[in-house]
Amino acid sequence: MQLDFLDALLKPNTGIHSISATGVMIGQSKLPLVCVRNKRAKRYIIRLLPERVLRVTIPRGGSRREALRFVSKNFAWVEKQFLSLRLQDSLLPNEASLAVGTVLFRGRRVPVRRVCDDESLACFAGHCDKNSSGEKSLRDTVETMLYRLAKVELPEATGRLAKVHGFNPERVTIRNQRTRWGSCSSTGAISLNWRLIQVPAFVRDYVILHELIHLDHLNHSIRFWECLAKACPNLNAAEAWLKLHGNRIC
Repeated sequence: MQLDFLDALLKPNTGIHSISATGVMIGQSKLPLVCVRNKRAKRYIIRLLPERVLRVTIPRGGSRREALRFVSKNFAWVEKQFLSLRLQDSLLPNEASLAVGTVLFRGRRVPVRRVCDDESLACFAGHCDKNSSGEKSLRDTVETMLYRLAKVELPEATGRLAKVHGFNPERVTIRNQRTRWGSCSSTGAISLNWRLIQVPAFVRDYVILHELIHLDHLNHSIRFWECLAKACPNLNAAEAWLKLHGNRIC
């Protein structure tokens, strides 16, 4: 059983892979690509960092275009390193990397790291962001990344739930709310707290459904709660999670 598991992890990916200026796709996994110029380097160098970031060193006179070609030529090596990293991760307890610093992301604590000697680059869960100003703290950089992800994922989740339950919000806005998870206006506009990107999916969906049902019931009447309970079977579990963890997010 264990041998089958390890064999599956180390088996080369036969799916389509792609390489772009921002990352390398290996099956369903994306490795962010970071190019670093080094005047002392004599050749192109590829390194897969523990944070699952592919770093390519560009020598004097080199270019990003040639760096991408170099990655493409050495894709088999990149894939092998990626599979080895997956194996290492599978054999280590989750706590192995927590000492570096963590952030709550989609309901799970994930490690946050600076990438080697590049103090302006922060990574977590395969997402990276470079702070060009050099003035932000690690926390600020990570919050910026979370906010950007929230602006994409939360409207998508709202649209998906609205379609399933027959709602049509006027618009969905992502905000930096300090005291509310979401709100719904009398004009049908829904606002969501960007920090919902940090909670488990069932909690996120509960908050979104709460606001969607306000489109029909702009109050907290008995009828409102009946409709919410019908649409959200995990209502009690979601409220309990928010009560226990909500004030500790970020």
